[in-house]
Amino acid sequence: MNQVAATVVDTDVFSLMYLRRANNDSRVAGWREYLTGRRVLISFQTRAEVLVGARSAQWGGRRMAETIEILDRTPTIRPDNEVVDAYAELAAECRRIGHGLQAREHTGDRWVAACAIAKRLDLLAGDAIYQGAPNLVVHS
Repeated sequence: MNQVAATVVDTDVFSLMYLRRANNDSRVAGWREYLTGRRVLISFQTRAEVLVGARSAQWGGRRMAETIEILDRTPTIRPDNEVVDAYAELAAECRRIGHGLQAREHTGDRWVAACAIAKRLDLLAGDAIYQGAPNLVVHS
């Protein structure tokens, strides 16, 4: 039996591919091609960021319901012990080598990366901060 490959997508990729109604971002076509035949997962952090963005923008009831429906259909990696351990290791290693993910403003990005690392999945990201992060396989 063939196993379907899975990929974690970061918040930028998820938002641009699944939530934006009109999208002219030139990266989307390449992302779609890369994800063809792959199972898409998100981090709990991406779910939180999407909901914060939607509520901050005061999306209407219909758009909010559609967004929650899309989120509910998307497999989400929760913060279990593997994820927490991967986060701690990633944060310490980024600090040790001086990688940009160590910065406070990238706490959310570290959680997204830790989810991918913990589950041994690659990450499709629209944000260059992930490039060169220890133990993380990144596509963009």
